[in-house]
Amino acid sequence: MTVEIRKAASGGLWKHRHFYLFIAPFFLLFAIFGLYPLLFSLYLSFVKWDGLTPAHWVGLSNFQKMLGDDQLWTALGNTVVIGLLYVPPMMILAFLFAQWLNAPWLKFKALYRAAFFIPCVTPMAVIAFVFQLIFSSEHGVLNYALQHLFPWLHLSPIPWLESESWSKAAIAILVVWRWTGYNMVLMLAGLQGIPADYYEAAELDGASKIQQMLHITLPLLRPTLAFCGLLSLLGTLYMFDEIFVMTNGGPGSSSTNFGMYLFQISFDDFRLGYASCVAYSVSITVIVATTLMNRANRRALDEGRR
Repeated sequence: MTVEIRKAASGGLWKHRHFYLFIAPFFLLFAIFGLYPLLFSLYLSFVKWDGLTPAHWVGLSNFQKMLGDDQLWTALGNTVVIGLLYVPPMMILAFLFAQWLNAPWLKFKALYRAAFFIPCVTPMAVIAFVFQLIFSSEHGVLNYALQHLFPWLHLSPIPWLESESWSKAAIAILVVWRWTGYNMVLMLAGLQGIPADYYEAAELDGASKIQQMLHITLPLLRPTLAFCGLLSLLGTLYMFDEIFVMTNGGPGSSSTNFGMYLFQISFDDFRLGYASCVAYSVSITVIVATTLMNRANRRALDEGRR
């Protein structure tokens, strides 16, 4: 029986060989550029290697070193602070803009959508140059506006990029400006997927706009909001471009997040084995956290349907 099954399987493979040949390049490229680097970086987690000299097996030493790495925990703390500074206002603004663009009375919607989405596709070098002019402590537009719009406060120039306290806020402002439009488009798609009959029935029952938003829009938009929150979580953790071109992790290490720290230990210190260990450990933690978040979201959705 087993021999017959093997013959049937091999005959089916040979019969459909042309189709397998068409999809073979994808799997070949995935194995070379996807699967092999993933497995090789897992091997690097257990060795000490600088990319030039032969690798030395160290076992779990990299993981033990990671637990006592103060710079790593500082970077993770900075990541949490930056995320708390920009994710809530970005999500709120994206939701409000999506609600506005979803209004039936609004004209030129395509123009507004494009205007909000342009920052997402603008080169980071251009954005960094503009925002460095905005955040300049001496000649910056933002300090000039604050001092002249609120003269009674007697504000002194804020060192946005030179202060350990303000550098995180400057990065958060840049990220909010850049990625609000992206999340707005996702939320707008979610809003357009909600049937209009629900709102018509709610209006007939006398529900106000706020009640409709609380009891119809937000519950039905929960999967989209969870998806945007998950993307923001991953984006905060592996954010690199914005920090590299704005502050380069400084002053000191005040704005060094996890992505920036991973770059520094990989390509500045050439501790590739330790970097792989850190990347795998944090990635596994993120996978576990996102899995728990998805389960909690599905459970809440199931309870809502009941």
